[in-house]
Order: sequence, then structure tokens, then C-alpha cells
Amino acid sequence: MRFFKIFAILMGVICLAASSRAMAAEADMQAFRDVYLQNMGEAKGYHLELMFNGPTLQSNVIADGQLWKNGSAVAEGKMSWDYTDLAAGQTKRTEMPFYAERSGNVVVLYGKRGGQWKKENILGGFTWLLNAVSSDDRETKMKYAATVKDVKLEDVGKGQQRMQVTFDGKELSAVEDKAARESIAAMSEADSKDAMASVSYLNAALAESNLKITWTVDKKTGETDMVAADLTDVMRNYAKAMLQDSYDGKISLAKEEVDMLASIGYYYNLQLYLVRNKESAKQTVIPAIIKNRAQEGNLFGDINSEVVSALKK
Repeated sequence: MRFFKIFAILMGVICLAASSRAMAAEADMQAFRDVYLQNMGEAKGYHLELMFNGPTLQSNVIADGQLWKNGSAVAEGKMSWDYTDLAAGQTKRTEMPFYAERSGNVVVLYGKRGGQWKKENILGGFTWLLNAVSSDDRETKMKYAATVKDVKLEDVGKGQQRMQVTFDGKELSAVEDKAARESIAAMSEADSKDAMASVSYLNAALAESNLKITWTVDKKTGETDMVAADLTDVMRNYAKAMLQDSYDGKISLAKEEVDMLASIGYYYNLQLYLVRNKESAKQTVIPAIIKNRAQEGNLFGDINSEVVSALKK
């Protein structure tokens, strides 16, 4: 389902944003650079919350996991959907426990639906985002540093520094496009076609958006304490780019999908919070029985029609 692809891609975008820097006022630039350009070191633990809200659907992703400096990542959490059944006039709730990990050039999502574990590749062509976040290569980081057009610092007490960071959407789109194409080049022909389509819509969305994040760090160590972001504009512009292609006859969408994207493009909001787990929590491990027995499949197929209906204008 395209809605969940959008969801997953935007999660990757903010992971990149959480680790970038820019050409702002000199004092702010230096303070930001000192944090961003330091080597990542060992694995970082995090807690993530992604909230999608609108008139007839509310969806949340809550997860905990680790990210390593080689771009590997793992997470465990739960996705939930509260949506209005327009025909019955009732609100329904669906939940899915999940694990996710990077495997080669894709992010694999393991989810439990109908009592059975299934798996699906969700971020083919976008794993370069994890490299951009966790790389200790200065040249790689500076490419993304140059896409930030404004940074404002604020001392919030308790040993914390808050940074209001604004990315130039057009410049970020250009850097993202090059990195994504290099990643996609290593994929199979069948997988690369779908990945390239997603890249083109993300490029269009970013080019029309100034991505803003609030990044709070520990002043003594430079460690990230929290990242907060309003991803509404990027999400809406992604949906509108797909709609425009359907209107121009470049892609074929069912009427339900058009209604869904129109609703997302004008009426829905997306917020993200990423918090560092300061305690040395136990590493997330995907149980072997799940990895070995999970069947390939569409994790969201059984709720597709109901959610699409709930997203109608």
C-alpha cells in the first residue's frame, strides 16, 4: 500500500535530518559543526514515535532500537491504526507488533498479522540515509551539511543546547537524488523500478519543502538527546506529486487511491520524535524463529481497503 511506503520513507528522511548541519551564522555554525562532525563511536540507542493524524484516521509508530556507525540498524515496536469505518459509523483499532532491520540494501520489516509473522522490504533504495546518519566519513557529512540554510541555538538549561535547523529543500533533494541513484544501481531491475519511483516523488516533495527540525543535544558530550520534526509538508507534497502524475496520465491509480492521496495531501499531519536512550539498554534482537519462519508477503493487505476508505475526503 503506497501510504505505508510514504510513512517508511519519511521516517528515513528524518533520521538523516537528525544528523545534519549547515551554513548559518558563524557562531551557530561552529557550535553545530562541533556536534555533527564528531565521530559516531559505538551503537546509539533510540526511542522513536511517529504520529499521523487526520479527520478519520490516526496512526502511530512506537519503537526502540539501535543504530551503528556502519549503517546497520535494528528496531522493535508497535504500529497502530484508529480509523473510522464510514459505512458502519464506528471507530476501529488495529495493531501490529514489528521488528525492523537493515539487511544489505534494504530495510526488512517483520510484522505479526492475523497471528502470523510476515516480512516485507520497505526501504529499498533508501538505506543510504542510514549511511548518511551514522558515517564517520567527513566528506559524506559535509555534503549534507551544505544543505542546511539556517541554524538558531538556544540554551535550554540542564546542560542542554537546542538547535532549530532548517534545510533547503531543493539542495537536500539534489544530494538525496545522487545518493539514492547510487544505492539503487546495486539493486535488481525489478526492485530498482519501484525504488526509483519513490525517489522521484521524494525529490519532488523535498524540493517544495523547507524541512525544519528541533535538535536538542547534551552540551558536555554533544550526544543527541532528542529530535522533533514536523514532516507534514514533506508528506503532503509527496502525496500531491503522485496525484499530479496520475492527473497527467504518467501513473495509473484506482479511484480509492486518488481519494486517499488527496486526503493526505490536504488534511493530514505527520510529527516525529526521536529520543536517545541514555541507559545502556539491552540490544534489540529479532528472534531467530521469526526471521527463519516469517513468510514473504504484504503486511498491510488485510487493512488496505478499510484504511483507504477512512482516508477519503
